[in-house]
Amino acid sequence: MDKAAVKKLTQLRSDYATVVGRPFAHFYCPILFRDEDASLCRAHIINRAFRGSSRRWTIQREDVDSFYGSAFESDFIPIQERGKHDPLDVCTDKHLTRSLEPRILLNGKEVPHYMAHGQVPSDHSEFFVTGARKSVRLGLKLQPSEALAALDAKWEIYIEKDVRMAALGSLLKAAHLTLFDMLGYRYALSAGGHFLGHDVLGTFFLANVGQQMNDVLRNAERHFLEFVNLVRPLLQAPKGLVGTVSDKLMYLCMNGDRPWAVLVLIRTGDLFHSVLAPVFEDDDGAARFVSFLTRPSPRIEVKLTRFCSDRWEVSKNSTSLVWPEANFS
Repeated sequence: MDKAAVKKLTQLRSDYATVVGRPFAHFYCPILFRDEDASLCRAHIINRAFRGSSRRWTIQREDVDSFYGSAFESDFIPIQERGKHDPLDVCTDKHLTRSLEPRILLNGKEVPHYMAHGQVPSDHSEFFVTGARKSVRLGLKLQPSEALAALDAKWEIYIEKDVRMAALGSLLKAAHLTLFDMLGYRYALSAGGHFLGHDVLGTFFLANVGQQMNDVLRNAERHFLEFVNLVRPLLQAPKGLVGTVSDKLMYLCMNGDRPWAVLVLIRTGDLFHSVLAPVFEDDDGAARFVSFLTRPSPRIEVKLTRFCSDRWEVSKNSTSLVWPEANFS
């Protein structure tokens, strides 16, 4: 590790000792809840591939960070490209093609395609497609006779990528590391930190690390759908919002005069998301949070809150936020 990472690890060791009474031997992972001799890394709290997002980082186990990066974040990153590109740009840009996977459809059925460089095989068809800004030459894995017969058929360039499951895993991890970065082991070793870190993220890693990616994604559907009501796009945002990890602003979710969750605000490029993390301070708050997992309220009462070094500044005024219904099938 470099000097900055060694300094951060030393700070975390001191923080852990303050909370527990003794320092960790290697690194006490806030996701696995284990102190083991494992490779460590500088883990970006928000994946650094998101343009314009925070570059803050913390210490994390390299195996955990790599696992969530490949299983979830790599498929979530393309959300920042939504609505920003001409379909022909997606077809011709190698990076966009790889991340957005455009398809050519003939009457609703996919026809495999590729960028045509040079002569196409005799059993393939060559198409020139003209858009607003450019023309591209495509090779279609379609017999020329079939292509001629389909000239008046319905042709489409279809670009669709389902990032819901990728977003769920990525944002839950980002929210957990945001709170860990802000509050250290006071948060990580709390009941709420144990729930989001160990129960949600850690157990999934331990059960799936080393498996084939298709199996990991299948298992993710069973595991993470239980927590689908904890993540939503942010529909209403305070002016000047830059994301909790940067400005320490979040919402405190209230049950009367008692908090039951904090709403962590995550920025990915020019999009904002909200993640509910539990506050298990009393039985009523815990019951409210557990109920929200299966029966979320369409609106939640919140107070804007900022964490300042060692204290919370909570607005005297409350507001109501819309919590849209989950769009998962």
